[in-house]
Amino acid sequence: MKALLFPLHAAPDLTQHMLADRAIEEGIIEYRHFPDGESYVRLCTPVKGRPVIVLCGLDRPDERLTALLLAADAAREQGALQVGLVAPYLAYMRQDRAFQSGEAVSAPSFAAILSRHFDWLVTLEPHLHRVSHLDDIFSIPAIAAQATGPIGDWIANNIDQPFLIGPDRESAPWIERIAEHTNARFCVLEKIRKGDRDVEITGSLDDLRAGMTPVVIDDIVSSGATMAAILGRIVHHSSASSVCIVVHMLSAEQFGQTTQADHPASFISCNSVPHTSNRIDISAPLLTEVRELLERFEVERAHSHRL
Repeated sequence: MKALLFPLHAAPDLTQHMLADRAIEEGIIEYRHFPDGESYVRLCTPVKGRPVIVLCGLDRPDERLTALLLAADAAREQGALQVGLVAPYLAYMRQDRAFQSGEAVSAPSFAAILSRHFDWLVTLEPHLHRVSHLDDIFSIPAIAAQATGPIGDWIANNIDQPFLIGPDRESAPWIERIAEHTNARFCVLEKIRKGDRDVEITGSLDDLRAGMTPVVIDDIVSSGATMAAILGRIVHHSSASSVCIVVHMLSAEQFGQTTQADHPASFISCNSVPHTSNRIDISAPLLTEVRELLERFEVERAHSHRL
């Protein structure tokens, strides 16, 4: 039995690549706002007795969460076998502890909300620092797919002699994975965040040699301050045009071909969040995890029927 995929908020090409999977069929969802701003959600495709997947990027969570939860509850009330969430970008993971007295800790709170409405979650490269695994805060199966393969393949197919640059030590594990995938040299810098748009970058770029293309890779760009600070350092070591690769491009800004210190750079992003810079498709790792979860729930359902 094919699972029904209801696209709520996602890059159009990501939706189409997900629907190309033979195990998935498109479900039609109607979503709009009433004049008073409340959300209206209708599942036009019958879901009774079928697995349901809601595809919803959470890059603007405050305006999208209500409709998402209504869709999940509607599917369950209408008899769906299971209700899973594919959130290419998972919001509210940055605030994983209280940095000042009285602060809300959003990561476990947001995870608890989603856990109450869905049977499982698949996301891509979530922003995890002090939380080691999604299972630490989710009470449902929650899988973090990796962008290593798609990013590594894009670099291998488009860049000669790449030199990979990670912005901070938290990026080190996946910069190392991408470097291994592409057989490229790399370095990891140090980042000190002094404010939402005030970033200081330190660390050595001495291994960046003539003939190499600097490739800065970051998980999230919201203001562009980190990228600008890194490019400001690169200009003192290389005159080559840089490539900035972002997993989740959260900024609506259309970054140009030049940035700080007139250092030429092009911006490339994954299609986890719709943006004009989208060049890297991440449907494959998401689908791999979705298939595994669908199969796991089918096995568990068959087992429960035999008992």
